[in-house]
Amino acid sequence: MILNLDQIINLKNQLSENFKITLHLHDACGSQSFSFDMPVSDEIQKYISDYIQNLGGNVQFSQSGMQFIVK
Repeated sequence: MILNLDQIINLKNQLSENFKITLHLHDACGSQSFSFDMPVSDEIQKYISDYIQNLGGNVQFSQSGMQFIVK
């Protein structure tokens, strides 16, 4: 699943407002990945997972908790 810019901006704004963290987008040919400056908590991971599930996708976080992809 590829998120559109409105969805990404909305998620970035929600994370900034609710958790005071910055979400970084890494966009390559046909895929996207996202990262943070530091590992994020289980609460933030659940928030992101719920947001993406509402859009019809699933999230896979790295073991470090600093990156994720949307499937």
